Amino acid sequence: MPRFAYKAYAGDGRARAGTIEAETRQRAVARLRADGLQVYEIAQAAAGPAPFWRRALFGRDRVNDAARIAFLREFGTLVGAGLTVDRALRLVERQAGPALKPVLADLLERVVAGASLSRAMAAHPQAFPRDMVDIVRAGEATGTLVDVVGSLTASIERRDAVRRHLVSAMIYPALLIAMAIGTVAMIVGVLVPALSPLFEGSGQVPPFAIRAASWLGDTLAATWPMLLGGLALVILALARAWRVPGFAAARARLALRLPLVREIVVGIECGRFCRVLGTLLTAEVPIPDAVAATRPLAGNRVFRRAFDEAGRRLAEGGSLASGLSSLKPYAASTLNLIASGEQVNRLGSVLIHAAEMHETETRQRIDRLLALLTPLVTVAIGGLIGGLIISVMGAILSVGQLTQ
Repeated sequence: MPRFAYKAYAGDGRARAGTIEAETRQRAVARLRADGLQVYEIAQAAAGPAPFWRRALFGRDRVNDAARIAFLREFGTLVGAGLTVDRALRLVERQAGPALKPVLADLLERVVAGASLSRAMAAHPQAFPRDMVDIVRAGEATGTLVDVVGSLTASIERRDAVRRHLVSAMIYPALLIAMAIGTVAMIVGVLVPALSPLFEGSGQVPPFAIRAASWLGDTLAATWPMLLGGLALVILALARAWRVPGFAAARARLALRLPLVREIVVGIECGRFCRVLGTLLTAEVPIPDAVAATRPLAGNRVFRRAFDEAGRRLAEGGSLASGLSSLKPYAASTLNLIASGEQVNRLGSVLIHAAEMHETETRQRIDRLLALLTPLVTVAIGGLIGGLIISVMGAILSVGQLTQ
């Protein structure tokens, strides 16, 4: 049940604050008034993390991309069929999952009270990110909400499809690496300690693999608390610095310098902004508003800064292609298409064509990269484990010869 944080005046004039559980905000206010409180501020409280034994498996208690896609698809279909926003929300709420149902109930209550859909969505940043809110706001301002919701749905679907494709393709290499780590751990922790005493009285120097494995096992046994603590500190430092502007900018520049990653990052970013920007322009949204709504979609800070510059250039009367000129080292062909679309006054359709091109090429690059990665991982792991096994078998044979 949703929890609401409130501020109210009691009968003696003192201010009181707290939280209350209720199905809707109106019922929460009614219960507080029944207790003699005069509410002057109330909002849905941020849901804290539930105890682990009450959480749903695989994150089903959170609003993820799949839930957003289902909501946007159903909502866009209903609004496109002529229903008002409040009626569409009421129908979608009935079929929503447990994670999204209370959020949609609050959205419906806010819309019925007179708020716009984008403003109601902005009150739930965990369910609706800022880029979604900005795009919906642009659609409301230009009267193209149906087209904007359809474009947003397609963008999130493609992003979710790429993520799922990456996850499914990485399962096999991850299993290979896990099996290799388990095999090496068994050799170092079980087999090598059993073989080391055989060389102590034989006068023969153990093979290098045996000595290296023995040293690794002794080092890990003596320093594992420090290694574990150091790893935890590194992970914590990365988590804290991940969204720091300087570190995020460095990450963005590094991603655009790595040979194989660069093409994939550029393809994802260009496909995303071309798809949304082209749909907005096709729906006759003014270019400055469309660029402002598309800017939060950029995941890479280099592209986000390029959109900031494009917004300034457009405000000064410049063209979109000149405003995005900082992206020329990464997406020269896309900028040429944008310039051509501006010249013939068909920028929207040209951007949609560019989006389809980038999406197809990005999928092919990901497939080629994963097709190359799997045999490389297999050969590397096979060589490592094979070398250890050959060294151990050679040591066993040498010890057998000494005993004869």
